[in-house]
Amino acid sequence: MQVSSIGGDVQSNTKRIIDAIHVAQQNGAELIIFPELCVSGYGADDLFLKDQFLDSCQWALSQIAAHVKPQEVVLLGYPEKTDAGLYSSIAIMTDGKIVGNHRKTTIPSEKFCTEHRYFKSGEGSTTFDFKGLRIGILVSEEIFLDVDMVDCDLFCCCSAFPWSRELSIEREQCLHSLSRTTNAPIVYVNHVGVTRDFLLEGSSSITNEMGKTSVLLKFFEEDSVVVSMNQIKYHDHPIYPKPESYKQELYWAIKYVMKAFIEQTPEKKMLVLMDGTLNCQVILYIAMRALGADNVSGLYISSRFDSPKIQSQVKAFMDNLGAKLYVWELENDLVHGFIGQGGHIVDDVWKKEACDRFKAAMFISVAKLLQAFPVNSRHKTEVAMGVQENISSFAFTEFMPLSDVYYAQVIGLAECINKYKKAEIFSYEKLEYSHNLMVRKSFLNNGELAKVSDIDEILILYIERSQSVKQIINRGYDKDLVISVIRRLHQEEPNRVKLGFCPTLSLRSFQKDWLFPPLVDWNNIEITNL
Repeated sequence: MQVSSIGGDVQSNTKRIIDAIHVAQQNGAELIIFPELCVSGYGADDLFLKDQFLDSCQWALSQIAAHVKPQEVVLLGYPEKTDAGLYSSIAIMTDGKIVGNHRKTTIPSEKFCTEHRYFKSGEGSTTFDFKGLRIGILVSEEIFLDVDMVDCDLFCCCSAFPWSRELSIEREQCLHSLSRTTNAPIVYVNHVGVTRDFLLEGSSSITNEMGKTSVLLKFFEEDSVVVSMNQIKYHDHPIYPKPESYKQELYWAIKYVMKAFIEQTPEKKMLVLMDGTLNCQVILYIAMRALGADNVSGLYISSRFDSPKIQSQVKAFMDNLGAKLYVWELENDLVHGFIGQGGHIVDDVWKKEACDRFKAAMFISVAKLLQAFPVNSRHKTEVAMGVQENISSFAFTEFMPLSDVYYAQVIGLAECINKYKKAEIFSYEKLEYSHNLMVRKSFLNNGELAKVSDIDEILILYIERSQSVKQIINRGYDKDLVISVIRRLHQEEPNRVKLGFCPTLSLRSFQKDWLFPPLVDWNNIEITNL
């Protein structure tokens, strides 16, 4: 049962699990498998330190067990409190009782995983007999163990793996190899959901003993399937298709994050600031698919600094999607009186930035008026460089779904949507402009024009692939550009504390697993030593 449980909401999780058991029973299931830490929710974090919370999980376990019939077995992940410490365990339930459990033996401590803060490692393997089959239990990282597995007719792996293209491929290969080595099918059941730090992808599967995926459940959706051992043996293709590309996976991920986040807000609706950029268009389109057109709207705020062409482009885009657009004008004596007081000591750039700050404040206020949640569309490249090119640069909100997505990936998403829909959702003119976008900033490349795609590539090599500055320069990138990009990246470290919520969508996400000292004089650091 690929379910979404909410970290810390034991009552809601318990109801969801019991309902899922009833559905499985109605469909004739006898062995019902749930993900790791399903009772508590995987992202319960420091609630795992609270005795009362752990007691409520134990109470929930007994309530759930009462719904399991004599001829059935349910495997369910929960936090097990003992005198020796806390374990991430899998309860074995039958006939209304808990008859055994397995304690996770491999606790991850790398990257953004925090399990080592709360859980101890268990010892040994666990098997049980059911319907003439010997069944072994595995939990998440245990599939990667380089040890001899006990002989079993079937393995059940209860997991909570985060979404990562690289990890997904590695995990699938490991499941295929393990099933061939043990000559036993593996039922892999993964969480789906959003935690404070990352996204749980679902994508549960069944791998037959020949090392082929015979069943594959959906990405980023609750899902379930009932299959017989014969189906496991003789299916040689997934019953649910894989995504065609990383871009499609990223689209599904962002869509799921939006839906999960906004539906937890009191407003249940979303307002996007439409500033003419491709990223705000991509955000609005995906939001409409996630929440429905009635729950998403756009806001355009015009001023004397804006080109009439931008407003007409925004209106045409919204009309094409059938989306609601609110238009407000920033033309009054108070605003322009304030800006005008600078007189001869300010330039047009400052005046435009000051106007954009007013627009950002209006955006938050209008969202409050419309009872919609304001969403920022800044992407990771803007966040990394601290570039303030549009209103979104000043409109910091609590939710920034693209803040871990590079600009090149935003363009890729738009092209992927156009291809999938076989329509020009995003104009080819806009995409061409985005591919060739140039910026001129005093802190970049000695004030010379720089191509955003080059900045993107440098950031990806340095952040995601951990290449040194010298390695990047040796790839043929302009030395001055590389040094200025990396210097600016580190200079902006203190400003990134303002980032709103976004789970990890890349290998190294700001504020999560990108950790550098903020109180360093980056102006005088020798960047080529990094």
